[in-house]
Amino acid sequence: MFYVFSKEKIYTYIISIMTVVLLLCVASNMNTIKGESTEVSTNSEKLLPIYKVKTEENKVSLTMNCAW
Repeated sequence: MFYVFSKEKIYTYIISIMTVVLLLCVASNMNTIKGESTEVSTNSEKLLPIYKVKTEENKVSLTMNCAW
């Protein structure tokens, strides 16, 4: 069985692989960024949900946001 590749197909494969590698590198670096920011607003009367709680314990929570 023979595989025939054209120049355009090879370029397409190379760009696709490089894109996936770049996205994996960016995703792995997102975990190492330590710059956590917190925004607090006291002027609004609207109650906002809690998105993150800093804790040392390993816990997982499941939430459902139905207010789209």
